[in-house]
Amino acid sequence: MSLHIHRLDGCSPVPLAHYLKALGILRLVSEQKDQSARGWWQDEKFFLATKMNQKDLIDFFLYDYEPTPIIAPWNGGSGFYPKDKKDGIQAIAESKAKRFYNYRAAIQTAVQLVGDREKPPADKNKFLILCRNSWTGELLKWLEAALVIGVNGKASYPAMLGTGGNDGRLDFTNNFMQRLAELFLCDSPEAHPGPDCERLCLNACFSRTITGLSKNAIGQFLPGMAGGVNSSTGFGGDGYINKWDFILMLEGCILFSASVSRRASIDPLPQAAAPFAFRSTASGYDSAAKADEGSRGEQWLPLWKSPSTGRAVQQIITEGRASLGHQKISRSVDFARSIARLGVNRGIAAFQRYGYIERNGQANLATPLGRWQVSRQPHQNLIDRIAPWVERLRRASSAKNAPASFERAARTCEEAILSCCRNGHLPLSWQDLLISLGSAEQTLLRSPAFTARKYLRPLPGLEPAWIEAMQDMSTELRMATAFAAQHGCDNHGRILWHDPVRRHLLPLMKNKKGNINTPHRFQTAKEGLQHDADVVFKGRNLLTDCCAVLQRRIMFRPGTGLPLAGPYAVEAGLADIVLFLSERVDVRRMAALAWPLTAVQWGKELPKAVSQPHCKHRDNSGLLDLYGLLRLTHLPAGLLKLDNTDITIRCDPAILQNLVTGQAGRAVAIACRRLQSSGLRPYLQTAVADTNQAIRLAASLAFPLKQTDIVVLARRLTMPAVKKEQV
Repeated sequence: MSLHIHRLDGCSPVPLAHYLKALGILRLVSEQKDQSARGWWQDEKFFLATKMNQKDLIDFFLYDYEPTPIIAPWNGGSGFYPKDKKDGIQAIAESKAKRFYNYRAAIQTAVQLVGDREKPPADKNKFLILCRNSWTGELLKWLEAALVIGVNGKASYPAMLGTGGNDGRLDFTNNFMQRLAELFLCDSPEAHPGPDCERLCLNACFSRTITGLSKNAIGQFLPGMAGGVNSSTGFGGDGYINKWDFILMLEGCILFSASVSRRASIDPLPQAAAPFAFRSTASGYDSAAKADEGSRGEQWLPLWKSPSTGRAVQQIITEGRASLGHQKISRSVDFARSIARLGVNRGIAAFQRYGYIERNGQANLATPLGRWQVSRQPHQNLIDRIAPWVERLRRASSAKNAPASFERAARTCEEAILSCCRNGHLPLSWQDLLISLGSAEQTLLRSPAFTARKYLRPLPGLEPAWIEAMQDMSTELRMATAFAAQHGCDNHGRILWHDPVRRHLLPLMKNKKGNINTPHRFQTAKEGLQHDADVVFKGRNLLTDCCAVLQRRIMFRPGTGLPLAGPYAVEAGLADIVLFLSERVDVRRMAALAWPLTAVQWGKELPKAVSQPHCKHRDNSGLLDLYGLLRLTHLPAGLLKLDNTDITIRCDPAILQNLVTGQAGRAVAIACRRLQSSGLRPYLQTAVADTNQAIRLAASLAFPLKQTDIVVLARRLTMPAVKKEQV
């Protein structure tokens, strides 16, 4: 028998109703007609491979389809109580047709449980347990898709099916039975299809153009038809829908039953243990707002490209399997991280993200929130260290009387994490994440009392591998890294890893000697964070902050030189300095990058050498020569190795003080005298620069320079001192 491949144009990943409809078709065909049938997603449509041709497929739904018994006797409006609408349930219960045999039996079972009640049971949980214990087969599958009964006997409800098969006053099960009664002649011996049944089925499956759709409710599954300003119905009305859409949609929901293993693998969620369902994260889509993080959560629905049987798809969905090491996944941002690390198995190509969000007033709609491809993204292990920190910030932001800035900071961080999970190969994504982390850390400092009360901490130590992930050959990143990697140094120029430049940004815990012994904790007082005189880098103006750091360091220097040194791999180059002096760099971005880069654990492991531009350092303004003279008087420990000779150049605080006040000429004159007294004769003796240039020259000294470039400057700008025998 030949194989027929059908492109079901009526089935697409968006909206949710059409996605579920595709699953309903595959499930029904596989279970009731062709076990070898396979389905897959391609070009935004669902494809079905089966032994049946198009006519056979439609005939199956018209003549052989046996509806799954979908009932909800625990709900008011379900058809089991005197005041409920009974058109559908009565027609099916009285039908003698074979296709409704299981449905009739299910209705009779429910009627016995309801007994003589005139309204839904007051103890709903107890009634649900009775249903759970007495139902079997497909009826039990429906119950497990509609609700989950926990070990405490309380029921919770997956958001896909509202609150146990209804959404407000709309009962899905009663409407399901009504649509069946409208499509089929239930009083006929075989419940033959009605006059509109075939053309509606062709429209539902193959999107054949028809007219005369009925006006019925469909709820959250098809937002465009759920009522509202932009719908065809206006506010609060029903939509013009295809009856088959509603039927096949609910048939597809049966696949989303929660298994015991899935329920045991995650924390309790508001939307219960539905497959691929998580707590809401108001991030990763344009209309995100704090109000979207409601109790109904969101769901990520799998899309696969390989032809799969109905049983295989059932297994994929029921397991809802994802992994993130040993961590339990309960939030969508964690699931995005799992996808980026190929933590999802069974050949899923992508996920369509849906949020069950209030829109159009108080209407809960299944809102599409974007598509996520399943592909390996690089550097994902970098997020492992900062994810708990962001989560703690998010929890603190939801506390009573939490500053609004905390919520904004947490959401910005989560947005950036999602961007790295989606575009991990882009250095800009990692830079934006790092900047958002630094901004969030600054937010903690602006509310010291709240930060101390919630025991929030500074950023954890970051791996040097961040530099590789962010590397984009930009001057801003190189210079920010050079500044952030600096530490104190002793009289021999050796780096003191316990004395980072980070001490000038945050009030960190110190020992009695003033060294940073706990870099991941704030110094706290009873009222908030403790004041620290070392904290001079405010993150507002890079130039003034750099000058303040230099002044603070020189004031308490242990030796003759500048007590700041950086690892060789991350020092700046002359080409970078030229761009900085000529105001051709974005100093705001440099400051935003430098702040969080100070959290990198530079002493633990050094990154690969930061790439330098392959260009000559051209400077027509003469600022580079002035910078060279000033740099030679601001070397780590004051040591210069020139022609195998060690030269000591004392750092004079008056040089920096004159630069900060705009007196560049006086600063250069002092620098020249210091060089001469050290055995070097500068070619330049005087200089002219305006106030802005002087301040920028002062700030440039806060960026460590490569030793090879320092030697180049010394040979270019000075000559050896005259020896006595040469006089």
